[in-house]
Amino acid sequence: MKLSINMAMTLDGKVVRPDGRWHGLTSKDDKHQMDVYRSQSDALIIGKNSIINDNPIVKIRAFPNVLNPRPVILVRKGSLPINKHVFEESDHIPLVICTKTNLKEIKTDLENRAEIFALDSEDIDPKKVTGILKRKGYKNVLLEGGPKLNFSFLEGDLVDRVYITIVPYIIGKNGLPGIADQSSELPKFDQNSWRLTSSSTKGNEVFLTYEK
Repeated sequence: MKLSINMAMTLDGKVVRPDGRWHGLTSKDDKHQMDVYRSQSDALIIGKNSIINDNPIVKIRAFPNVLNPRPVILVRKGSLPINKHVFEESDHIPLVICTKTNLKEIKTDLENRAEIFALDSEDIDPKKVTGILKRKGYKNVLLEGGPKLNFSFLEGDLVDRVYITIVPYIIGKNGLPGIADQSSELPKFDQNSWRLTSSSTKGNEVFLTYEK
């Protein structure tokens, strides 16, 4: 199984606006390219915060006849409201992976709207998540989570490819995260370099692909 991260960032490396969201900073070209990446994937990992803050449309719009990847939602604490696009516009019933701590709450809210898998732990272990997806037969998985979720998969050495869109804005505020964010650095970050395998420009945006 191959796992890819897809993120967009500003010229100064920020992946969220000061309000914590990302609305309005990418173009139609980036949305089209995102659909290209999704069309090459059979599962799409999304974090709880991304669902709540951005309410992403997970249905591929650029290619009407393509089967959409299955949404895989990681929920460490609490639950999710059902009035989100991910529960309304997917070709598949979402797979929700939660913990033993919030399983009861998730079942109460989502039992008829999702397949639910609870980990026997109080946290979401990325290695267990990838193990579940491998057992279910998924071959190409796209991670569209936030910076902390990205960090956890990178820390576990589980990421094979990174798609980055550079958008023509500079925010400047300190403290805003980059594509991976945590209080510590990734182990051996200066020894594990990535190989640039493709680059292109459309309008004022740059699209980069790095592979392990």
